Amino acid sequence: MDNRKTSQWYISWVMFFVTTMFAGTAFVGMASHGFVSSLFHLICSLIYIYGWQAIARRSPELMPKYFLAASALRLMAAATVLLVFCVVNRGDIETIKWFAIVFIVFYLVILAFDAVFFAKVSNNKKVTK
Repeated sequence: MDNRKTSQWYISWVMFFVTTMFAGTAFVGMASHGFVSSLFHLICSLIYIYGWQAIARRSPELMPKYFLAASALRLMAAATVLLVFCVVNRGDIETIKWFAIVFIVFYLVILAFDAVFFAKVSNNKKVTK
């Protein structure tokens, strides 16, 4: 599978996960929490895959460093979003608690998907331009 098809497949699956999780949060009455989480993870995933495309094309030997750096940056961005939400809603502990739960579940689902997806892609030793 070439990089373009791999990227399209990745984006399709991320859209599926984000949409499904957002629908789940809307179903239980937490649509605003789900929207923020969905938007964050969609943006991060798009940046992640476009960065992956660039590294795979130019310097495939740097892929392990890219995975580590991108994961660390995503973790720091997620922590920042959680912190900002806590500061903005500091008077409402219940809202903070439910947002944190929703956001962390989204984070873990996307993290697990990324791990499985890129493990499978990495097993395909042939990286095409």
